[in-house]
Amino acid sequence: MPPTLGLKAYHELRRMLAQGRLTPGMQLVNRKLADEIGMSMTPVREAVSRLASEGLVDHVPGAGAFVRQVSQDELADLYDVREALEPMAASTAAERATPAEIEELRNIVAESFAIIRDMATSSKRHANARQMARWVECDRRFHELVFRASRNRWLSKIAADTKLLAFGFSTQRDLPHLLTVAGAVTTWRSHRRLVRAIAVRDAAAAEAIVREHVRLGKHAVFASLTRDGDATASPKRRPATRARRPRTS
Repeated sequence: MPPTLGLKAYHELRRMLAQGRLTPGMQLVNRKLADEIGMSMTPVREAVSRLASEGLVDHVPGAGAFVRQVSQDELADLYDVREALEPMAASTAAERATPAEIEELRNIVAESFAIIRDMATSSKRHANARQMARWVECDRRFHELVFRASRNRWLSKIAADTKLLAFGFSTQRDLPHLLTVAGAVTTWRSHRRLVRAIAVRDAAAAEAIVREHVRLGKHAVFASLTRDGDATASPKRRPATRARRPRTS
């Protein structure tokens, strides 16, 4: 089997995770996935194994492979890691991004604004399924490009994985009402500020913008989990001697 097939299947499954097409707890059936992405089962099996080695998929003996589920404590830990890594990636991207990458970031921000304008025409003031899918794809492309522009392959890989875990498994992508016009505007403004900082090579500003962005995202995610009573991310209590920092900061 050409190695490129396994890699193509791997990237396609990661994209499906980011888009919420593979949801937490879902069983991954190789034949079904192979039919969906138009490949044989061999590269799909290889891709699922790779995702399992990265912690994105769980292998259950005698039952098969399932999309990883995380608790609220694990989710909080993931956001701690994101807050440490993503500002570093943004800072480095401000120093190393090419003009072409900066222009591509601007184009993605413009696409995001177009989605917001589309959402604003609805009286519901939140996304429908089509708008949500477009928004998630824009967000994925934006952050992956920032990571890539850092020119640090290890930082980029780890940051991308933690973001995929945190966002793919915590925000219920099949519930478009979670994306409101107000929330989308906040994200869009943050992305626009980040592109401007990268464009003028202001590494300190880029770092601060992303740190604030991650913190606000964490607060919004946990607020939605509390409001909706998300059973897929139920908290695991820790001993009192291991008290956590407040999660709303």
